[in-house]
Amino acid sequence: MSHLFKYSVIRYVPDEIREEFINIGIVFHSPELKHTEFKLTKNFKRVHAFDDEVDIKFLKIVLDGIKESFTKSTISGPSENELADINFLEKKTFYYANQIQFSPTNSFFTLNIEEDLNDLFKTYVYFDNKKKSRITDDEVKSLMNRILVNNNVLNELQRNIKIDIGPQEIELDYLYHSNNRTKIIKTFSFDYTEKGSTNAPSIAKEWIYNFEKIKKINNYELFGGHQEDCDLITFIYTGKSSNKNVKTAINILKEITNTVEGKERDEIIRFADNMTQEIQETR
Repeated sequence: MSHLFKYSVIRYVPDEIREEFINIGIVFHSPELKHTEFKLTKNFKRVHAFDDEVDIKFLKIVLDGIKESFTKSTISGPSENELADINFLEKKTFYYANQIQFSPTNSFFTLNIEEDLNDLFKTYVYFDNKKKSRITDDEVKSLMNRILVNNNVLNELQRNIKIDIGPQEIELDYLYHSNNRTKIIKTFSFDYTEKGSTNAPSIAKEWIYNFEKIKKINNYELFGGHQEDCDLITFIYTGKSSNKNVKTAINILKEITNTVEGKERDEIIRFADNMTQEIQETR
């Protein structure tokens, strides 16, 4: 059974005038389950590197106090009635406007709360995670699938389309029809370490070859239309990676596909929401 949950990113803002901040945690809320969770970074060295004038001990004391106000089991924590309120987070985070601030709330439905909470924390509190645990191709697609399920359109598109291009079989992620056009989508994650990013241009070149083979062998008839009626789209998640290798890979893919780049988890969600809107307009 899916549950609605809402979340807000906790930010440390040393100086509002500069409009700079660093993500230091996330607070989650499920009104259905009357549950809230406040999860903070353990890597305060990163906070000190961001602002070398910060008093880390004092900051931790302040955060512990805020955490208590979001924790049900504490004396100053919320009641069950408060947690049942769908706008609990908005009401609770509204007044924080100094060095500790909260992002606007976001929400979606989940079938696996613990998995999604960990994914969100890993995305927003980015450098708390080991480099090997950054977002993969499968995780990008998994998040898109959850949004499409939530929007009740997942069954209206084709997924995991396997195509024989001769020497090998490749797989495209999504296909759907919108305004007399066929949309064919392949997702990538170039969320790499500096060393790992050297693979990105090779992956992009391989897929350019695959896309060219699709055009020549199938002439897009497999997709219910001709080449001029089809849009080949690549969604590329880069996270914080923005080095020469990643930029080269993106430029290679741009040569033959329409590309959409995303650096934040919210941009994956927006891309899935745009797919939803196009599908709904075709109904």
